[in-house]
Amino acid sequence: MKNIQLNQIELPNNEMYSYRQYIGGEKVIVLVHGNLASSKFYDELIQELPEEYTAYAIDMRGFGRSTYNRPIDTLRDFAGDLKLFVDQLKLKKFDLLGWSTGGAVSMLFCSNYEYMVNRLFLIDSAGISGYHSYAVDDKGKKILLKSRKEIQEDKTKIELLEALERNDKEYYRNIWDTAIYNKNKPKPEVFEAQLEESLLQRNLMDVYYGLTKFNISNYYNGLSMGTGEVDRINVPTIILQGDSDLLITVDEAKEMKESIGDNAELVIVKECGHSPMVDAQEVLVRCISED
Repeated sequence: MKNIQLNQIELPNNEMYSYRQYIGGEKVIVLVHGNLASSKFYDELIQELPEEYTAYAIDMRGFGRSTYNRPIDTLRDFAGDLKLFVDQLKLKKFDLLGWSTGGAVSMLFCSNYEYMVNRLFLIDSAGISGYHSYAVDDKGKKILLKSRKEIQEDKTKIELLEALERNDKEYYRNIWDTAIYNKNKPKPEVFEAQLEESLLQRNLMDVYYGLTKFNISNYYNGLSMGTGEVDRINVPTIILQGDSDLLITVDEAKEMKESIGDNAELVIVKECGHSPMVDAQEVLVRCISED
């Protein structure tokens, strides 16, 4: 079994960044987790990667054991932190893998620092025009939440935040069971460790607002104009999307592939939910291993 070490490093912006590291061979991959998660969720994937890979899985600011001294304004702050991190470790060229919210962060990083990225892997990633939050009225109608205030006052978001504050593992177990692990679940001991990591999050409302504001498309998404940064993603890109994902649709993945262009390949995985690390680990490892 690989010895995955948990380390910390101080970034120039005075945040302490926690990360998991396995020193293997010359190929380097940097792994960016999603919302309600941390670097811990990559442990099983790192174990299965070929020995020639050295892996760094980060805890983004306000997740896991990283600090949250300065609240984020947008997901762009996470991408900036990532740049500080790879510079601190003197990583010059690497594969970059982002899952869910981490996919949005990875797209921002790649569109601005493409020269550092060999290949980009977008795993059930947030779409190019963001991930919007909705409330549901008494008649069952969905209402788009347009501002930070509306998100902070949303009943569902408040319940999530209160569950975090009271360290309610069972509440979060139900969230993961129904929304993410709707096809398969990790081994019980792995799941318990992941739930403990979920409960370390300190930036919940800011992340949901950041996902709402995210828009690197070339169009207006109903809330903000797109920045067009998707046009600057020119590295080889693998978009891996579960066909049974309850959070991100196959259509969003198809739009991502069309927007990035011929350098992108879309892999749709059958009977796979929002976590290919659990539902389709062999497919994910094969995608990473194939040059």
